[in-house]
Amino acid sequence: MADNNAIRHNEKNEAIQAALEKKAARKALINSIVPYFGLIFIVGFFIIVTQGKFVSADNIGNLINQGFVLIMIAVGSSFVYAHGGMDFSIGAVSGVAQLVCGLLILAGVPLPICILACVAVCVIGASCTAAISLLLSVPVFIGSMTVRTSFTGILKTATTNSDISILFSDYAFMNNTAIKAVILAVVISLGIYLFNYTTIGKYNKALGGNMLTAQQAGVSKNRVIFMAYLLMGTCVGIASVFAFFRAGTVSAYSGNGYEFNIMMAIVLGGFPMTGGEKSRILSAIIGALTVTCLSNGLQLWGLDALLVSGVKGILFVIIVALSYDRSAGKLVS
Repeated sequence: MADNNAIRHNEKNEAIQAALEKKAARKALINSIVPYFGLIFIVGFFIIVTQGKFVSADNIGNLINQGFVLIMIAVGSSFVYAHGGMDFSIGAVSGVAQLVCGLLILAGVPLPICILACVAVCVIGASCTAAISLLLSVPVFIGSMTVRTSFTGILKTATTNSDISILFSDYAFMNNTAIKAVILAVVISLGIYLFNYTTIGKYNKALGGNMLTAQQAGVSKNRVIFMAYLLMGTCVGIASVFAFFRAGTVSAYSGNGYEFNIMMAIVLGGFPMTGGEKSRILSAIIGALTVTCLSNGLQLWGLDALLVSGVKGILFVIIVALSYDRSAGKLVS
């Protein structure tokens, strides 16, 4: 009799476990496809309301140019967000990097050196954020806000009297869509490889999943996190080079909003902001595409540029509210 009760009890537990696993798998499937449906919905919506202008040849070119910067930054930022990090200084650092590039060009410095200097500034900025957080053992929020404030001050001081401008026609080749597409394809491919098949990606996801366990397993937290910020800084630097040559001008607002757009891309793409094993670099890319289409579509639809940020902010709050796991106290993918 006791054996029969034990068998029935085990069968009941197995049935409950199977039901829970089935529910978890269904939820995971839904969460994985929602970002794609969101992107498809946004594209379809703007095709209708703009009467096809959204997919015109001219606007496709605009989408590629606008998406290039955000996707490039999203690839690098994936390594930082994978371990639960963040960086609010991306925009300010990018602005100063573009400033340095512009000043060097105006001084007659060879273009390759100007480009390398632009990338170097972004790597230095990202390194400062990581160093402040790791060496002083303070939250990365504080480190990134410190860097943001410093770099914003540099940018505004340097552009107080006038903006820094170059002759756009002299560097038209830097705005070649084909070149951007090739560079983007290479960076995405390399990013996916590093994120999925090397220790830099695996260790960052491990730290995001459980930092203490990862460290006990032999993961060097400081080294892995610092490497993640270096990768992000490199991607921000490449994006800043092309952002500068596309605008042809550096002002006090250059790079403004990059950090918010990246955070929004992370959320819209279903990338968990706490990082961990569920982190997917493709999620960040899908999110970046969604944000690009949203910004472009709203402006093409005729919405005032000042209101676009407001709309994105409201959408960001809604998505966070829907995706926040209150019982666990974290954002889930």
